[in-house]
Amino acid sequence: MSEYVTVETQPTDNPDILEIITNQRIALEGDEVYDSFEAGDEGSPIAQMLFNGVRGLQALTISGSTLLVTRDPDVPWEEMVDEIRDALRDFFL
Repeated sequence: MSEYVTVETQPTDNPDILEIITNQRIALEGDEVYDSFEAGDEGSPIAQMLFNGVRGLQALTISGSTLLVTRDPDVPWEEMVDEIRDALRDFFL
């Protein structure tokens, strides 16, 4: 995998859900769905890393190179996207 990670965001109809598209394949074997911190904390290594490293992450779906992120409405998207980008870069280094 490339060490260079790009992140693009796409809004959804729900202001607390954001689609994040990367240039890295994240889910290698089908979709991963985590509807809570507890589920993510017991999930794949990348899910564990995101749930433990990104403040405000409430739910996560990983599909191929796409993340569908649900946030705590009190945490700004800008902060979360920066933390997700940094976490993915660290993960793929």
